[in-house]
Amino acid sequence: MKNILTVKNLNVYYKNRENPLKYFPAKAEKRLQHVLKDVSFEIKRGEILGLVGESGCGKTSLAKAILGMQRQYEGEIVLDCPNPQMVFQDPYNSLNPAKKIGWILEEPLRMKSQMTREERVKRVDEMLVRVGLDAKLKEHYPTELSGGQRQRIAIAAALLCDTEFLIADEPVSALDVTIQAQIVRLLLRLHKELGISMLFISHDLRVVYQMCDRVLIMKSGEILEQGTVEDIYNNPKTDYTKLLLEAADI
Repeated sequence: MKNILTVKNLNVYYKNRENPLKYFPAKAEKRLQHVLKDVSFEIKRGEILGLVGESGCGKTSLAKAILGMQRQYEGEIVLDCPNPQMVFQDPYNSLNPAKKIGWILEEPLRMKSQMTREERVKRVDEMLVRVGLDAKLKEHYPTELSGGQRQRIAIAAALLCDTEFLIADEPVSALDVTIQAQIVRLLLRLHKELGISMLFISHDLRVVYQMCDRVLIMKSGEILEQGTVEDIYNNPKTDYTKLLLEAADI
């Protein structure tokens, strides 16, 4: 099956300026932090790939590079999708608190399509139902919704532009266990119905096992191992992966 994403020998560096209180600001040195180190992998069309690693290991930096939010990199990123989308960890911060849900969901349609007002409203109503919400929530503000409802809104916003590729960056880590399970089921259903490919970023190995076809294990900006979920979970090759599995009691 054809790849929707191919990443080859990706290296990302951030510029860190030394503490200007230690030196004269004009002489403060810029140092490069090597965030991602020769990262290579692929995602096939219709596949869900899990990316697992501890906080600060480079998961979000990788997501930003794929989406074009981080342009300073070496290596190759080939994404066969014109409008990739991202679902963030905290929808409270990713949704405009000053706008009603209807306005938030219509905005990408206003920007990227020639739909009439009536067509936009119909499309938004259909998407709200698809993600398990009442269309009447259009009249509410994000602050009036629960965490699970806000995450469903964030997912709806990502899907309204007919994307074929979605990056879900810790989409359930801010939710309680019951709501986590609901969002996981929703993402799996949408994946099946729409055939979208997905990079699912998480530190929760149990959720990754439920969600993903294959998994990458990342540590300190490097991919330590990758393979099918069954291979990685049943026959881990590195001590780090074994520790992650033991910590998750798997």
